[in-house]
Amino acid sequence: MDYPTKKYMTGVEGAHRRAIYKAMGYTDKDLEKPIIAIVNSWGEVCPGHYGMNLLSQKIHEGIYQEGGMPVEFTTISQCGTLTLGLDGIRYDLPTREMVSFDIETIVHSQMFDGIVFITACDKVVPGMLLAAARLNLPSIFVCAGVMAHGELDGEAFSLSDLDEEVMGAWPLGKVSAEKIRRMENQACPTWGACPLMGTANTMQCLSEAVGLTLPGASTLLATSSELLRYAKLSGNQIVRLVEKNIKACDIMTEEAIENMVTMMMVLGGSTNSVVHILALSEELGFGDKINLNFISDVSKRTPCLVNVKPNGPYHVTDFQKSGGMIQAMKEVRSLLNLDVLTANGESLKSNLENLETVKVDRNVLYSLSSPISKDGGIAVLRGNLAPDGAILRQSARYRENLHHEGPAKIFDSQEDALLALKEGKICKGDVMVVRFEGPSGGPGMPDIYAVQATVCGMGLDKDVAVITDARFSGFARGFGVCQISPEAAKNGPLAYLKDGDLIRIDIPSRTIEVVNDGIFKREAAKNPKDKRNYKGILNLYKKYGGPANKGARLG
Repeated sequence: MDYPTKKYMTGVEGAHRRAIYKAMGYTDKDLEKPIIAIVNSWGEVCPGHYGMNLLSQKIHEGIYQEGGMPVEFTTISQCGTLTLGLDGIRYDLPTREMVSFDIETIVHSQMFDGIVFITACDKVVPGMLLAAARLNLPSIFVCAGVMAHGELDGEAFSLSDLDEEVMGAWPLGKVSAEKIRRMENQACPTWGACPLMGTANTMQCLSEAVGLTLPGASTLLATSSELLRYAKLSGNQIVRLVEKNIKACDIMTEEAIENMVTMMMVLGGSTNSVVHILALSEELGFGDKINLNFISDVSKRTPCLVNVKPNGPYHVTDFQKSGGMIQAMKEVRSLLNLDVLTANGESLKSNLENLETVKVDRNVLYSLSSPISKDGGIAVLRGNLAPDGAILRQSARYRENLHHEGPAKIFDSQEDALLALKEGKICKGDVMVVRFEGPSGGPGMPDIYAVQATVCGMGLDKDVAVITDARFSGFARGFGVCQISPEAAKNGPLAYLKDGDLIRIDIPSRTIEVVNDGIFKREAAKNPKDKRNYKGILNLYKKYGGPANKGARLG
């Protein structure tokens, strides 16, 4: 078999390269095979990635079994939830860029014929998707699986429930320290991605939607033997993809990205998935077509079907029992591009036709004929406060709460907003405006979920809106509008707001406006963080952070 690296590994000219590999125990027989990279984001800093070495072992076996030579390297992993409400959360989105740059650098400098990406949590999945698009080698994704949900006194719960108790209920004396201690010990009972439709599981599901995993692979339990078998099968399959020269961009076509957007709406996925799909679309050269206007159009015609937290009471573990992502795609097959190629070498149409019959719990996965809502889980808003767009996760708020009008309370950082909540300065009807936290102004476009979790924990989630040029975690629920573009630091409309300005948010009309547009004759506020001396990647984001409506990319 001919493969790209072969000509560099044979003959006298290949002696240097063979010597390097022989230093690590590879043999002449190994070096006759296609070289398959395994990108492992294993680490001891977050549970989503903790079990990856077991998967890596099975992937190695699968590659060898099919006649390839596996070569593993690592990239960083992170858990954005660890620094919620703290300054370190500014590094959360930049992790995506670091992962993509890291993989791009290693693969270009070391030479491979194909790549297996092992991924799980928030920014690592989209970072690897960007890398796959940029490198355009035969590629397959192995999702590291879903954490089991916690249980306390017979009630299922997860980490987001603990967050709301700690950040909102505890300061008001609504929950005991003993209950929090008990929840703490049960919130994360296994490793894996937190079992709600946060950013981690949304992006794992969407990596299946775009066709880069084996069918049914994105929602498996992290501690299951089934996941180990899928890892080995993925090792087999990457060698076949190399043999057939099926590359990442043969799978990630424009039609496949359209499927990704459709399934984001069906899932009621994390708002972060919007900024990641936009970044991927720009990377692939589809930005003129697959943009916020397209996402808005898809939202209006695509139903939401998945009743998983924070959209409903169930967990991804329940979704998996009802067939998971592949079953959800079957429910809406009439809305999908079915002729797209997937990582198993078959079309999506073929995969859906060969799907095993499962018993679907219609409380967890609704049907196309009887959906949770007739429109998608995410809405794109526009208006004089967001001329370039803003995002609201309507599936994760109260559906009867379609409008909010109230006075602005202005905060130039999430820290100030959290302090105001702690001091009881937020009243029912208020619109909390957290600005200068966008890609450049943040810098890094931090996740300000701590603000929404506190609002929810205090019982204000039906009565207080939060709007921001920052991001929200996939854990977030309530009336929140994020990714407002242009951002305040780029002279966006939020920079002109003052306390008391009346803000109107209307979901049916998809609008977000300040009632008095005469405010734009004011002098814009200045970002107080401009005086801070940021270094490293935050400094790069301060200088080069792109707009949210283009994916908040670096550069």
